[in-house]
Amino acid sequence: MNEGFITIKLEGISHIQVERCRQMIHQMFTSDVFNVRNGKAILNFDSEGLLADIEISMKTWSRKHEQQPELMPLSQFLVETNSDKSTVARSI
Repeated sequence: MNEGFITIKLEGISHIQVERCRQMIHQMFTSDVFNVRNGKAILNFDSEGLLADIEISMKTWSRKHEQQPELMPLSQFLVETNSDKSTVARSI
């Protein structure tokens, strides 16, 4: 296995703040946050700003893999903007 290095230069922060960031980044790596595909990771922090937990959800099914319905042209409609900035579509 190859080793990789990430170097981040942070100016004007204390050693305690650097260690807090290092711990959070380490936890994200060990929790596979950076390996999420077709999903999302939600980071939740406690009242002290520490990483409390990580929620990972992955899509198991996606509509985009189904055949999309044929789109009908909208050439028979007129869109108008009212004085209150609302829009109305009318059939011609």
